[in-house]
Amino acid sequence: MDREAEFSRLYEAHRVAVHAYLVGRTADRQSAADLLQDVFLRVWQHMESVSGMPDDQQRAWVFTVARNLSVDAHRQSLALAGTVAALAREPASQPPPASAMVLAAERVAVVGEAIRRLPEQERVTLTMAAAGEMTSAQIGAALGVPAGTVRYRLSMARHALAEALDTYDFPREKQ
Repeated sequence: MDREAEFSRLYEAHRVAVHAYLVGRTADRQSAADLLQDVFLRVWQHMESVSGMPDDQQRAWVFTVARNLSVDAHRQSLALAGTVAALAREPASQPPPASAMVLAAERVAVVGEAIRRLPEQERVTLTMAAAGEMTSAQIGAALGVPAGTVRYRLSMARHALAEALDTYDFPREKQ
């Protein structure tokens, strides 16, 4: 069997009718042309089984593929339309105001300054916990101190940072 010659024969025998069928199903010549291409791609992929069929079965097989692909395309377009409609109902997200970025940068600077003012033992312990992702037992082993001491230092450091942020966020008027 000459695969290309058989495919050409099938294509010429069915393309006009399949295209007309697909235009009727989709009501869009471009969509029908795209589906026609997909139909005959399937024909090419299944040439061994299709070429052995009698002509009327070949035609039925080709039209079954065309029907299935048009149904799939219709379902896909409905799903896409539903998604677009759902997204249209979503409220548009507003970007944060520029002032929020400025405030965040200022808060980072406040935390950085508060970390620099920590006693060295607390600063090292906090850094090992936060940046090193170490447990209190691991930090204690590395520094040669009990895990309870590490937890105390972390508590003190976190308290100092929270106080610095609290002072920044809620400045008290001088009395």
